Order: sequence, then C-alpha cells, then structure tokens
Amino acid sequence: MRKLLLAFPIFCILLGCDDGDVIVTSFDFDDVDLQFCTGADSYVFFKINDQAAESLSLLTNIDEDDLKDEDQLEVQLNGTSNFVTYRKYTSEVTSDYFCNDIPPASPEVTIEYIASSGIATFTKEITRDDNDGVEEDIDDDLDTDMDGIPNYYDADDDGDNVRTAIEIGTGDEPQDTDLDGIPDYLDPDDDNDMVLTRYEAMGTLDPTNIDEDESGVADYLEILVVNSDPIDEYAEHSYTIMSNVLIFLSDLVLQSDSEVITQESLDFDSITNIVNEPETMIPDFN
Repeated sequence: MRKLLLAFPIFCILLGCDDGDVIVTSFDFDDVDLQFCTGADSYVFFKINDQAAESLSLLTNIDEDDLKDEDQLEVQLNGTSNFVTYRKYTSEVTSDYFCNDIPPASPEVTIEYIASSGIATFTKEITRDDNDGVEEDIDDDLDTDMDGIPNYYDADDDGDNVRTAIEIGTGDEPQDTDLDGIPDYLDPDDDNDMVLTRYEAMGTLDPTNIDEDESGVADYLEILVVNSDPIDEYAEHSYTIMSNVLIFLSDLVLQSDSEVITQESLDFDSITNIVNEPETMIPDFN
C-alpha cells in the first residue's frame, strides 16, 4: 500500500506557488498488520508504521453484529462517528495510543489529516462450526432434522436433544446403537424401540440423564427399557461463529487546515477472526 498523495495548500491554488511549496505525503504500510480495538459503540482499525512514526486509522460506529452479517457493508464517512485519520508523530507510537479511552500525551502529533468524506467497505467471510467432530461440507445445506440449521453448524443434527458430539461416539466409526445402518447422530430413534429419543427424556430436554432401571445406560439407548413422554421442543445448543473482514477505503478527502489530499482507492487490508465466539440458540420446532 505505497501511495504518493499530493497536497496543495489552498492559498497556492489562488495565488500560485513554486514546486517547493508542494507537500508530498507517503503512505507506506505494506508490511504492517491491520489492528483493531473496540469501544462501547465503535471499532478503531489502525496501522502503525514504526519506521516513519506514522499511522492510518479508521474510526467507525459499526458493532459486532455488523461483522457477523454476511452482507457486504458500506459505511459513509461523516467526520463524527465515521472518519479516517492519517498522523505523523514525534516518536514511535504503539497500539495503546488507539486502544485507550484517553490517548497518551506522548508522542505528540506533528501532522494530522482527517477524512470526513469517503466510503469504507467491509467484505466479510463468515464461518460457522458446531465442533462436533464430524467432517461436514460447509457448502452443503443438508439439514437432517429440518430445523432450519444446516448440519455443518447444527450441534444436534438429528434433533433428538442429544448433541452430535456425544452421539458420534469414540470409535473409528460413528456409533450406531441399534445397528440399523444409520449412525446415532443422524438417527432420531437410537435404540429402535419405536419411541423417539427425544421422547425418552421424562419430559425434560436431556435424554442422557434418564436411566430408569439404573443400569448405567440411558433409556434412549436401551431397547428393552421404554418410556415415552412426548416433547416437541429443541434444547439450546451452540456453535462457533468466525468472521474474517477485508476493509477497502474509497473516495477519501483528507484535510489538514488549508491542505487537501484526495485518494480514490486504498486497500486497508484484512483481519482474520475479528469475531471468534460461541453463539447459542434454540431452533424453532416445525
């Protein structure tokens, strides 16, 4: 991202100046990682060039939900809640400068340009993972239990209120208790006793805790132990959502006192796993 931007003082446009009055500013952030900090209602994205004691930053009032939405996001710079800043300092600056509520007094800012117009475009790559130990194609919309959640991030693929991570078992092959050729994690009646696994939970949402004959094996896995308490409701389950983001700046107009810099396009770089956290949900029962 090495760009040469020419800034002409306004009085030069009116009165004329020689070449010595032209200010040349060089952005050199090619080998610098894009970093970020979060606030109560904003994100700050920034790059620091230690060798030149300069920084380029974007303050925006987007929130985490914006970064978890798969749609591309365009933010209009307005000079208040959304703006870009280029600064040079008296000495090396650290991330603390951007991540503290009150910026430190040192180093001092020697040059500052602020872009209050332009567009910041966020392109996101969203990944969801149920961490269930089953290799599943994220491009496959297979939804075994038809609960509206594709298997690849559905923590309970067959909708029987026993998590797939439990039902897959510990062997080389997925567990198949009733030997019907359907692995337990895809089988709504694991012991083939003609009672849905979900119904063998004594009115609760956890069949794994019900063992009426105290055999040490849950009823939903014992064909000779039958209890049925129909409950058509899904238990809460979770998955991990991860988001990578690519930020592109366009149509920037940076100003400092009487000086103006325009920049049509600037690749601000990307951040991997800017979001990486669990999501909990209860699917609607259809």
